[in-house]
Amino acid sequence: MKLRITAALTISALVLASCGTQKEAAETATPAPVAKQVNEALNWSKKTSEARYLYSQSMQLATERLQQQMDLGSTVGKAVFIEPAFILFNQNMTYEYFGNFGQVGDEFMVGELRGYCRNQYEPMAIAFLRLCQEAGVEIILMAPEKEASEIMQDLQKQDLQVFPSMMTSQPQYGKYAENITLREYAQGNRVALVLATSIGEASEFTQSRGPKGFELNDLHKNFGGKLILFPNPAFN
Repeated sequence: MKLRITAALTISALVLASCGTQKEAAETATPAPVAKQVNEALNWSKKTSEARYLYSQSMQLATERLQQQMDLGSTVGKAVFIEPAFILFNQNMTYEYFGNFGQVGDEFMVGELRGYCRNQYEPMAIAFLRLCQEAGVEIILMAPEKEASEIMQDLQKQDLQVFPSMMTSQPQYGKYAENITLREYAQGNRVALVLATSIGEASEFTQSRGPKGFELNDLHKNFGGKLILFPNPAFN
């Protein structure tokens, strides 16, 4: 009987010891790695040359559209609205910046990108801005004065005069911006072109907000001649 009791106690002790060991192992085990979110826009812009090609095509299209308006004599008194950060800054350095530092969910800071680009601007964009001045149109940055001030100073050194937008709040890049200046020019039929990287940035021009507010066929029919969308390495 004593042997049976001893054997039973030994088995119980081994089971408890085993449970304790398993528990300790579970507690000390390295947690399973959390799958890292992937920013498909960054992957796309880094791994292919499509983004740069689309930028070049879009800038060429903007130049052609503006030249057409010039030929018709319909540019004076109008304005070109342009999103500065993604369209004016040097494109190689812009994509390099997001490739090295961009993460999903990061808050985008124009000043950081401008600093990384070392105040260098895309030659195609500068050529387009000079054509705007030749056409007699105002160049209005789709950014409030505080955010646009250093860009304005940079461009002034290149004999380019640009103006900020009046906005009711700080713009949320890639979303919808309440651009009072764009709204007023749109209501007065004084918009020559809008160069942006998001339909939402031009919502005051199209007077549509939210995905349900856009019928793409109608959008293209009514605004396709003046609204040009560029690739965006951070959000698209």
